[in-house]
Amino acid sequence: MTLPWARIVLRTVSKRSFHTTKRTSLFHEWPDKEGYQQKSDEEKEWEQLSFKKRLLLEWKLMKIGIKEWAEQLASGAIRGPRLLMGEGEVDVVWRFKGAPNELKEWIVTTDKDNNIGFSTAQLDFTPQSKGLFHGFLDTKVPPDGEIKNTGYCNLRLTPRLTPFKSKEQLDWSSFTHIVFRVRGDGRIYAVNLHLHRVTDICMYDTYHYFIWTRGGPYWQYVRIPFSKFLFAYKGRIQAGNPPIPLNEMSTISFTIADQITGPFRFEIDFIGLEYDHSHIEEHAYEKYQFDQKFY
Repeated sequence: MTLPWARIVLRTVSKRSFHTTKRTSLFHEWPDKEGYQQKSDEEKEWEQLSFKKRLLLEWKLMKIGIKEWAEQLASGAIRGPRLLMGEGEVDVVWRFKGAPNELKEWIVTTDKDNNIGFSTAQLDFTPQSKGLFHGFLDTKVPPDGEIKNTGYCNLRLTPRLTPFKSKEQLDWSSFTHIVFRVRGDGRIYAVNLHLHRVTDICMYDTYHYFIWTRGGPYWQYVRIPFSKFLFAYKGRIQAGNPPIPLNEMSTISFTIADQITGPFRFEIDFIGLEYDHSHIEEHAYEKYQFDQKFY
């Protein structure tokens, strides 16, 4: 015979109150790339080390981290705080200059990497030392009977790390716009702003907007207000659409998934931030209010 309180607990858990995915029914969600469970080369190499070698490596990394932390403090003290931003002045976050190690700062992923499609992509340099994200977008669905839609390619800037190798939280609250100098092929590319959140349940919180490239030989200067970005969780736009928390930024990525099979080509010169004193809009979309009920 089941106790009354036990029946209530079982009934509550069975409703899967906090998640709509099939991974879990409670609060925690493991960061395993939605079940793909791919490990980096560093993780595979770490697993092969003995306990002694792991301790020596950790001690070596700690000494390097202390040195970098001291250099960072000294550099910040010399530079001082930035109090004023000139009108039309762009603070460049990233610029392609043609250095070999620049390509290692970006991660290219496609549906083919996760065995859910056939798209291919890569990042190279143009003869003018600009970043070239190109490949072939394939919307062909794998014949496994499970995948219904596919076709995406993504280019993501690796998050900046602190001296002790944790993800650095960026503060963009002093700016109103994000700007790009790009050259496309007439297709639509999504701009994704990723947040630095502490709780694992918020790891997929992302803000999105789009770049409509013109195509042709001319460069395009794109200037997007932060107030125009849409809040989404795992690609699904949320009804409660709060303004973007600019003091919790982590990194940026670009995605092509316009459901058009064919080659694509997207060149990037630089990514920057700008402050416009005449831009007073906080959020461009209606914010809905809900009674928070967990049942």
